[in-house]
Amino acid sequence: MRFVPLSCISLALLLFHPAAQAWSGAGHEVIAALAWSELPPEAKAKVTDLLKSHPDYGKWEASFTAGSLSLDFPTFVFMRASKWPDEIRRQGNKYDHPGWHYVDYPLKPPSFPMEPAPSPTDDVLYGIQQCERVLADTKASAEERAVYLSWLIHLVGDIHQPLHCCSLVTETYPAGDKGGNSFYVKPSARGISLHSFWDGLLGTSSKSQAHANDAVEIQTEHPRKSLHELGKRKTPRDWSLDSRSLAIEQAYLRGELKGSTNKDDAPPLPEGYTKAVKAVAERQAALAGFRLADEIKGFLN
Repeated sequence: MRFVPLSCISLALLLFHPAAQAWSGAGHEVIAALAWSELPPEAKAKVTDLLKSHPDYGKWEASFTAGSLSLDFPTFVFMRASKWPDEIRRQGNKYDHPGWHYVDYPLKPPSFPMEPAPSPTDDVLYGIQQCERVLADTKASAEERAVYLSWLIHLVGDIHQPLHCCSLVTETYPAGDKGGNSFYVKPSARGISLHSFWDGLLGTSSKSQAHANDAVEIQTEHPRKSLHELGKRKTPRDWSLDSRSLAIEQAYLRGELKGSTNKDDAPPLPEGYTKAVKAVAERQAALAGFRLADEIKGFLN
């Protein structure tokens, strides 16, 4: 298998992508667009009505008008909501939950024994549980339900990013590498964190229409009937453990992937790595989109 580099434009953006935000904003919009396409009209109407109570709805409306997008407005709002939890991160917003974006299952090569996550009341599993609780509570305020719908859209994406379900623990990283944020590799001329590299695998464009187009391509490549996990792996914990396994096998190559604690002397990625993990990321995006749609339909019945 030959090494297939990211496009020059995508890579240039990726090199400066902030760490620890799961998929890039583009990736979250791809997953949201796929999920949106799976919702029946009545569910779309309910979601659209609910998101009108979101604190940033007015900003989204203004940006849609200013952008003259070809997407319809309800689709744009749903996709836009997917990025909001990253946008408020550590900005003093009362709805910010920095710990909800990941679950740090320790990865200890070479045997990778299963160990519990360190923060069970402040991780992505807990976050999804809280979103489900608020959405199921018809007495919760409209704003709260809109906010936690936005969070749910985001977190179902996060939990399918393998590096958001692990932290490599070795002699070099005795306290863990923070999901690849301290593990530097060189996909091209410059070193970046492994986490940031994975973040950009679903794209780095700022164009929502492009993300919607990518979602169609991924859904065509990975139709619901081809994803056997959908019928067997049904809980968020299942999803997180599957992502953990992918981190071991695909992201870290069972501990064989070479990395550095310093981006300036980061080693190059092995031949074929980019092509292989991009395929993994796209399949994960399909699973996330279908599961998100199913979650939402369950709360709107």
